[in-house]
Amino acid sequence: MTRALRIMWLAVIWVALWSDVSLANVVAGLLVAGMIVALFDTWHRGQVIVRPIAAAKFGAFFLYQLAVSSLTVARTVLTPRDRIRTGIVAVPLQGCSDAVVTLIADAITLTPGTLTLEVRRDPLTLYVHALDVRDVALLQRDVRRLEVLAVKAFGDAAALAGLATDDTSAWRTR
Repeated sequence: MTRALRIMWLAVIWVALWSDVSLANVVAGLLVAGMIVALFDTWHRGQVIVRPIAAAKFGAFFLYQLAVSSLTVARTVLTPRDRIRTGIVAVPLQGCSDAVVTLIADAITLTPGTLTLEVRRDPLTLYVHALDVRDVALLQRDVRRLEVLAVKAFGDAAALAGLATDDTSAWRTR
């Protein structure tokens, strides 16, 4: 997406939030959007390519993780409070586009009991808060599995080449 399109999109959002299409709102929206894009434009170029079969695998794994984490949260709520082992885990990623990192971070946040706290760019790392951290390596493997599936489903050629190792079989060994 070009800068001009991002400015236009932000200006449309601005006008929609004000619920008034007037010259003043459009001009103010364009000015604010221009400043936002000029100051905070960190858009990482990279195509988002949709591969339907790989996207279905990503969706299936996400639904599986959703079910497992829902049961884990339910168990945690029903058991005594002293068994809760919360933690923040750093999970390094292999260098995918901003769109794929956002997808991964959102999928983690949508899963009950987990929350993406921060994304660092250099090196590319997600910081994930988990309600029940019994095994740090297992949590990292699950996020890595999500990353591999997301890159295979939506990543460009550079992101696919960046997958040094395929950890997709890690979740099957549990």
